[in-house]
Amino acid sequence: MSLTINSRIIADARIQGATLRRVLGAYELVFGLDLTVYPEEKPTRCASIIGARVSVKCGGTGPQQLGFARPEGPFEVRPYPDQSRITPALILPLQPGQLTAIEKLRGASDLDFELLATGLATDGHGEHQVEDTWRTHVPRSDWVKKLREAGARDILLLEVPLPLGKQLRQWAEIATEIEKAHAHFGNGDYSACVATCRTVLEELGQQKFKKKEWAGPLLARLTADRNGMTKAEREAALWGALRHYTHQAHHARSEGGVTVYSRSEAQLVLILTASFVARAQGG
Repeated sequence: MSLTINSRIIADARIQGATLRRVLGAYELVFGLDLTVYPEEKPTRCASIIGARVSVKCGGTGPQQLGFARPEGPFEVRPYPDQSRITPALILPLQPGQLTAIEKLRGASDLDFELLATGLATDGHGEHQVEDTWRTHVPRSDWVKKLREAGARDILLLEVPLPLGKQLRQWAEIATEIEKAHAHFGNGDYSACVATCRTVLEELGQQKFKKKEWAGPLLARLTADRNGMTKAEREAALWGALRHYTHQAHHARSEGGVTVYSRSEAQLVLILTASFVARAQGG
């Protein structure tokens, strides 16, 4: 990849990597650049980069526009008699909904970012428009790590917190299992996500209702006397219904099980399961 002025290359350009960081109410995707500027005995060229249009593609899909990344500081590329190097950064603001959209697009794939850098340059023949394309590949495992480090994986849609009650013995297994479910979801293994949520719900239900067979009686109340149910009984029926929904993830197809779940189905189960855990922990 390069940076050119009037068809002449003045620098080699490389994206060192992409970093996701959290800011108040949103996130920033930071692209670290590494430019090796070629020497000129009598420098006449200079380029000022105003930013880059960023797009992303994955899993064979076409590129999707994300927005315009701007320099973290003044970004000027100027040759000198000796070869030089600069390491600026371009910052792309991202709303939480955009991260969710990227995750939906990504599924279980890697990400490929493309930056169309633009700016204004001058040389001995006047001013010229600068426009060069820079690309970087982010493997799935690296992207999941970036989400975790930025705190983006600790919050699901609707800002449902993942329970972190490992310091309490009775919550240790539940917290561990829901973290596994979250990891399955991030890796695109949606069936495993639903199955693991089922394990969470079983343990959680036994803790809350103090008996092994807790879901059936809760659902039976819906048919026996649904209008006479109290608020607490209606909430309990929600627990039973979710447990019933995940039941098929634990059985083979010959036993009526379901082996394929979509992202939205797994997301629904994970959000509700995390909500029930948070509700139980909160009292």
